[in-house]
Amino acid sequence: MGKSKYKVGQVWAFKSRLSEPNAKLTVVKIESDEKLGNIIHVYVDSVKIKTSLEPAKYTQVVSHMPFSEAAIDSSVTEMIGETTTLPDFQEGYNEWHTSAEAGSAGVFSIPVKKSIEYMETTMLKGSIVK
Repeated sequence: MGKSKYKVGQVWAFKSRLSEPNAKLTVVKIESDEKLGNIIHVYVDSVKIKTSLEPAKYTQVVSHMPFSEAAIDSSVTEMIGETTTLPDFQEGYNEWHTSAEAGSAGVFSIPVKKSIEYMETTMLKGSIVK
């Protein structure tokens, strides 16, 4: 396993849905895993994810999403900046980490755009809305 080409604090534009032309992701953590390789944890913002049908509610951020490096490679289009002040991702990361250690959570190996579509579908089914 090699060192990741991504760095914590990088902000990237990515191939987003047409309704989300300003969508961006911030790399908030990078980990190496024996089986999964480099795990790139990102915070996604400037998206518009439906969280329910009636009334139409949206969320504009996803505080934590774990991806394989290949999935990030297939998604990002250009680095648009860097930040030293990371967005608040820790709660989502902690939930994922606990589930991952228990063997019930993995990483997305599909592009960011597809994972957001999947997440929206899941939310509309009401299974993860808080």
